[in-house]
Amino acid sequence: MGELRVMGTKGDTKIIWDSDNEDEVKAAQKQFEELTKKGFVAFKMKKAGDKGEKINEFNRYTEQIILVPPIKGG
Repeated sequence: MGELRVMGTKGDTKIIWDSDNEDEVKAAQKQFEELTKKGFVAFKMKKAGDKGEKINEFNRYTEQIILVPPIKGG
């Protein structure tokens, strides 16, 4: 099972997929690609407390991916 967490201004949204279910994988991958094109940064999370690793591609076997919105400076 994989989990895509999208951070937003109103909290976070979770998208869960089973790596053996093609429809769920495609939906999660589509969301990943759409958001990274908008500037969201993706991190593959490891064990609790460990630093995440920045990623640029979706991997269906990653357990947890967090997408962080772009930071706007001013």
